[in-house]
Amino acid sequence: MHKSHLRTWAHLSLLAANIIYGLNYSIAKAVMPDHIKPFALVSVRSISAAVLFWITSLFLPKEPVNRKDLLFLFGCSFFGVVINQTLFLVGLNMTTPVNSSIILSTNPIFAFVFAALILKERITFLKGTGLAIGLSGVILLILQNGVPDLASSTFLGDIFSMVNTISWAFYTVIIKRMLEKYHPVTVMKWTFLFGMLTNIPAGYHQWSTMDWSSIPLIAWLQIGFVIVGSTYLGYLLISFGLRQLSPTIVSTYTYTQPIIAAYLATLMGQDHIDLVMVVSALLIFAGVFVVSFQKKDNSETVTPMLNTKR
Repeated sequence: MHKSHLRTWAHLSLLAANIIYGLNYSIAKAVMPDHIKPFALVSVRSISAAVLFWITSLFLPKEPVNRKDLLFLFGCSFFGVVINQTLFLVGLNMTTPVNSSIILSTNPIFAFVFAALILKERITFLKGTGLAIGLSGVILLILQNGVPDLASSTFLGDIFSMVNTISWAFYTVIIKRMLEKYHPVTVMKWTFLFGMLTNIPAGYHQWSTMDWSSIPLIAWLQIGFVIVGSTYLGYLLISFGLRQLSPTIVSTYTYTQPIIAAYLATLMGQDHIDLVMVVSALLIFAGVFVVSFQKKDNSETVTPMLNTKR
């Protein structure tokens, strides 16, 4: 396939993935904690996705992975599966879908920072300014209820969401080398296998104490969306995007998530949009735009370094 066509499909994959993720905030929020506990959902999500990726790999040519890369993928799984999935669901359980999605929209800023640190890309004054503007929006969002209170579930949920965002940004930078070396399904099957081995012990207590027979059909369908949609398809689509595009370009698609999440959350009566949220979102988008605008000037310096094979 022509390179331009591959890039077009990569952009379409990213758009589809972020629409799925935007829907996932309200859908995952709807099943927690009444129908399934966060850590139990993390375990179910990891196990199911690992099984799906390994089954998918059976229909593709066998692709061996060397031991050094397996060790590297184990590290990637810690940031992209264990921390990301655990803190996303735990944070979402303690905050609102809109808050969670707006905080996640800082992902491009952190992705750029990690790319600068790992790839030695120069940070200019304008880029630093963009980072500061974006972070000010997050701080405003967290402070909207007054002075931070560590006993406040919303505050802790926002903090967990922020740590999740940073972890995901780091993951998108370090996983690209593996995606350029191996097929995305190969990368995902090993990443989720390692993540599953870590997430099962973490979620065992909640898993073992749940009454699974009491979960209604609608909740099972929502859990199915979290597993098949936001985990299996979402990670696969993001992987295809990262295979062709830089982490910063990939991360800019998170712009769409707060819009989708806020609209769906409002329809479902889970949240409402107020002035503070709008201002926070505008600050975050402005900061991300400044960083991304500058990033285009140096995009050619990033890709060759990310393409390095080891």
